[in-house]
Amino acid sequence: MNELARHSRAASDTRMGSLLFIMGVFLVAVMIVFSTTDAVPMGVDEGEMPPNVEGKAHQFGAGNVWYDFDLYELTASNWTEGDLNHSWFVVEFISTDCSVCMGHGDVMEDLSTAWKGRVQFIAVAVDFKNNEAFTSTPEEIIAFQEKTDFVGCNHGSSNCNSRDGGPHEEIIYVDDRDASSMEDWGISGTPTSFILKPNGIVAWNQRNNAGQDLGEAMFELIPSDGLGGA
Repeated sequence: MNELARHSRAASDTRMGSLLFIMGVFLVAVMIVFSTTDAVPMGVDEGEMPPNVEGKAHQFGAGNVWYDFDLYELTASNWTEGDLNHSWFVVEFISTDCSVCMGHGDVMEDLSTAWKGRVQFIAVAVDFKNNEAFTSTPEEIIAFQEKTDFVGCNHGSSNCNSRDGGPHEEIIYVDDRDASSMEDWGISGTPTSFILKPNGIVAWNQRNNAGQDLGEAMFELIPSDGLGGA
């Protein structure tokens, strides 16, 4: 009986030793993978993963209904170069109280329409905490987006329907009046634009490309296959 117990224990020890050896090999392999894989750095420069943009968002024609928005949820982590099945992104920080943004509305409309189906435009509507003239409201943001009758845009001095361009039907508007995303992305002025690849990685940062406008950058970086007019 003692001999049988010794054999059983020896067999059990052998199996346990084999299991521990296999687990050790697996852990070493995992460590090698992590040590040799380049992690994407966080930031807003080209090749970096920008901070998430979260908040309440408004779609054109949705009335006063806002929904929870999460930029990361829209990205495709498995995207590879040449894959045309996922949308690129233009993230543009704007303010309804910014006179330059009032005059930039036609550019946003034209580009978002021309690139429909390939690029999702996201307008992040901010207020500047250090300037009391920037005091937008959800109603003002909607009026700016849809170009409807509302006095309050451009430091409260203009009707929102006087901005350049037509309604922004293809642009998601995100409420960032608390400037949380603005601060995370290091925004100091509006409008400021970024182009993101479908996986969320920054492909173009306006501040790093002085002299090149957003439209030129889009034509240079984003595949226009099948878009016709784009």
